[in-house]
Amino acid sequence: MDALSHKVDIGAVPGVTPELQRTLAASGVGLYHFDAATNTFAVDRTCRRIFDIDDDAVLSPDVMITRIHPEDLDRYWSAAADAMRGGEFACDYRVVHRDGSVRFISGRGHMAAGQSGTGHRLEGVVIDVTARRSLEAELLATQSRMQNLADAVPGLFAFIDRDYVVRFLSAQYDEWYGYSRARHLDQHMSDVVGPEVFLRRKPLYDRVLTGETVHYEEQRTMASGEEHYYALTYRPARDSEGAIMGVISLGIDITERRAMEQALEGRTLELQRSNQDLEQFAYVASHDLKAPLRAIDILVDWLRDDLAGYEGGEVRENLDLLKQRTGRLHRLLDDLLAYSRAGRKTGDIIETDTRLLVQDLALLLNPPATMAIMADASLPVILTHATPLEQVLRNLLNNAIKHHPTGNGQVQVSARDAGDSVEFAVADDGAGIPAEFAEKVFQMFQTLKPRDEVEGSGMGLAIVKRIVEWQGGRIWFDPGPGGRGTVFRFTWRRRPPADDTTQTRRSVAGSESTGEHP
Repeated sequence: MDALSHKVDIGAVPGVTPELQRTLAASGVGLYHFDAATNTFAVDRTCRRIFDIDDDAVLSPDVMITRIHPEDLDRYWSAAADAMRGGEFACDYRVVHRDGSVRFISGRGHMAAGQSGTGHRLEGVVIDVTARRSLEAELLATQSRMQNLADAVPGLFAFIDRDYVVRFLSAQYDEWYGYSRARHLDQHMSDVVGPEVFLRRKPLYDRVLTGETVHYEEQRTMASGEEHYYALTYRPARDSEGAIMGVISLGIDITERRAMEQALEGRTLELQRSNQDLEQFAYVASHDLKAPLRAIDILVDWLRDDLAGYEGGEVRENLDLLKQRTGRLHRLLDDLLAYSRAGRKTGDIIETDTRLLVQDLALLLNPPATMAIMADASLPVILTHATPLEQVLRNLLNNAIKHHPTGNGQVQVSARDAGDSVEFAVADDGAGIPAEFAEKVFQMFQTLKPRDEVEGSGMGLAIVKRIVEWQGGRIWFDPGPGGRGTVFRFTWRRRPPADDTTQTRRSVAGSESTGEHP
């Protein structure tokens, strides 16, 4: 744009029809025309508005200098000089309005020779591209944020378009490839991963391009040669109208998780072998060791018969004591076998009314007439392995009856909602258990009183704890109200695990009845 003209016309620009000029003005395009032969400069009102120049102001170098951003002046005049030599003017620059606001301008023009060599004519347009530049800046900022977000994802994040061309890769691919991921942008997937791998994955991409989400796991080799396991997810990428544009790929490195799973599988196998060894040992102890005990019992009975008329010394008392000890060892072996199998013999899944179950246990245990077993109305109906639950409640009730100091009291069983579980409480009004025995009472062969005072193997609560923990719950005890007695509490799931395939039946209280699963 030559700013040396002195005659200015702000009317129609030569060579442009009024209709076209109105259309361009409506689009924000300003027109200018300089004729060197007549030294006239025609500028439309849109152009003046873009440069913030009044209609009656004369264009001059001084005016242009006040409008063009100082940092862009050299580039602007250099483009004007190039236009005088080469015929084309092209320059993007900034204009500073009188209120200090800055606009981004794109200027384009053409230098042509005048008629009969009488000078040159410069014709062109100026367009305010501030809004476009702002959108571009926002787009770049959005792209930067998206790149930062994708780079923060702990895995391989990529976008592949419908033509299987890679359009985006997250920063984690730099480590994966061992070089800049930019090498593979805008490449076809077959060139990135190789034809063989691409043909193997293409059916998965095709499923995603029809709207499906695909999940799978596979082992991959990094550039360093290390083997890593990845969990891959392919999802459809959709535009604002819902059309599928391509495939979003996310690969999460699960190498550590796989190592942990394998270690866990190894420990599980070891635990299974240990349980098998324990059960085998308990079986041997319960069956093979009972044979000599039975022989001792028989010998005691024979000695009793032979000494039926003998009244001297303490022989008969000692024989009674020996009989008592062999009986205790019988019970210990039976309880050891029960402990090894606790929680493993589950039985059927049964809809169980736990209140009726407690009432049935009260009849089965046949406590002294002075001991009352009460089933609270809070006891719910649950779907569970009834046999292990019955064994837990029976042991706790029997423990409360057996250890009551007077034999004249009560035991109450209640429950409360604990979300997916039920928290049962078995409360007695006996002597109570000191807090320092909180762990000891659940250990094998542990009793709080000498076995000569209370018969027992010390295995009952250990069996209860093993069953409860197998089921996924926990057991503990608290002092009773006012510090009197003990309250044993344990949690029990309302329903068995989802993968439990044991046969399910319906039961009302302790008795079973046929019927469909609810």
